[in-house]
Amino acid sequence: MYRSIASQKFSKRNSTVLNRKPTFKIKNHSIKVSDSLKILGITIDNKLSWSAHFLTLHAKALFLTSNFNRVVKSKWNMNKNLLKIWYYTVIEKALLYGASVWEGALTKNQIDRLHSIQRIFLLKFTRAFRTSSTNVLNVLTGFPPLHIAAKAEFIKFRIWVNRSNEYNTIFDINLLDKYVPFKNIPSRQKLINLDSKISNADYEKYTDGSRIENETGFAVCILKGEINIQNYLFKLNTYNSVFQAELAAIEFAVNWAVKEKVKVNIHTDSLSSISAVNSANTRSEFVNKVKSNIFKAKNMVGLSWIKAHVGIPGNELADQQAKLAITSGEKFVIPAPYSHLKGLLKNFIVNKWNEYCNSYDSASGIRVRGYINQVSPTFLIHNKFLIYFLSGHGPFPSYLHRFKFLDSPHCICGMLGDADHYIFSRSLTKEFHLIKPADEHKKA
Repeated sequence: MYRSIASQKFSKRNSTVLNRKPTFKIKNHSIKVSDSLKILGITIDNKLSWSAHFLTLHAKALFLTSNFNRVVKSKWNMNKNLLKIWYYTVIEKALLYGASVWEGALTKNQIDRLHSIQRIFLLKFTRAFRTSSTNVLNVLTGFPPLHIAAKAEFIKFRIWVNRSNEYNTIFDINLLDKYVPFKNIPSRQKLINLDSKISNADYEKYTDGSRIENETGFAVCILKGEINIQNYLFKLNTYNSVFQAELAAIEFAVNWAVKEKVKVNIHTDSLSSISAVNSANTRSEFVNKVKSNIFKAKNMVGLSWIKAHVGIPGNELADQQAKLAITSGEKFVIPAPYSHLKGLLKNFIVNKWNEYCNSYDSASGIRVRGYINQVSPTFLIHNKFLIYFLSGHGPFPSYLHRFKFLDSPHCICGMLGDADHYIFSRSLTKEFHLIKPADEHKKA
C-alpha cells in the first residue's frame, strides 16, 4: 500500500500517532505499507522527489554494462562506433526511461547521481584512468551528459505530446504536425488500397519532391498522352522534409482531379509515400489528411510507383520541375514533421552541452578545451593513449606524484614529467615526438 505525505500529515493531525506502520489485511492477506511504489518501470516515492527512482538507476546501469564490459575487455575488441550505437540505443534509452516525467524535478544531487551512473559506462568504454573527469570523458567520446539528454526528452514530450507553448522559443507548436489518436481515425480510411492504374484516365500525372541545401519544393506535371499540358510548382518551408513534399504532391494531384472532375493516373518515384498511404498504422495528422483526400477520390485516381532516373520522360520532367520549384515555386504551407523537432533538440543538446563544458574550470577541463573547442555527439576518441594525453591523467610522473605513487613530479631529466613533456620534448621519446602547435592552431 502506498502512503502519500498528505495522508501521513492528516493521520498525525486527526488520530493517534502509531509507533510502527499499521498492518492492513484483505481476506487475511497482509498488505505492506511502503513509502514508494513502482508503476510501469518508474519508482514513485511519497514526496515525489524521484529519489527512490534514481537509486534503482545505478543497479540498472551495472546490469546493462555487464555484457558490455566483457566485450570491451576482449582481445578482438568490437568497433567503437558500434559500441557507441549500443550505448545510444540500449543504455541511454534505459536510463532515460520516464525522463519526460521526472526531469522537470531534477535537483543538483540527482544530476550528480546521473553523472556517476554515466561514468560507469564511460570508464569501461575509454579504459581511462579512474580519476579522469566525467565531463572530460563526455567530450572525448561524444556522449552528452545524461541530465542534458534528459532535458531534451522532457522538452520533446512537452512540445509533441502536451502541445505546451512553454518552449515556443525552440519551435512554435502551431507550425508542428501532431499525432492523431487511432480512435479518431475513421476505420474505412485507415487502410486504403488504390488501383495502380485506372482505365480510361483523362490525364497522366507525374509528381516529385526535392530538397537542396535545406530548401524543399515539389512539382506536379500533367500530361495528356505524351504532351505536357501544365506544371504546378510549389515551394515549402525549410523545415519540411522530402517525404512530406512527395506526399503533398500526391495530395495536390488528387485534389486537382476532384476539382476538375476528371480521372487521372498518378505516378511517383517515392515508395515511402505509397507505403504511408497504404499503412493502417499512420498517426501523423498531415499523412491522415492526405489519406482522407485520397479516400474521397478513390474511384477517380490510380496511384503507382515508378523507378526514378531510368529515362521515363514524365518522371524526368517532374524531377526537373521539383528542383526548379525550390527557387521559383508558389508558397505552400504544411506542418513541420516530427523529425524537424528531433533535429532542433539535437542542436539544443549541443548548445547546452557547450555551455556546461565551458563552465567546467578544472585543470583537465581547461586542458581539453585547449585542444577541442566545440563538443559534438559525432566526436569519438577511443585511443587510450590519446585520452591519457588530452586529459592529463596517465602514467606520467606529474600525475602519479599527485596521488602519492611517486616522490617527485619530475622526469629523470629534471623537467616536469607531464604529458606535454613526453609528447613534445623528452629526448628518449624523440622518435615519437609531435610538433607542438601554436596556441592559435591548437584546437581541433
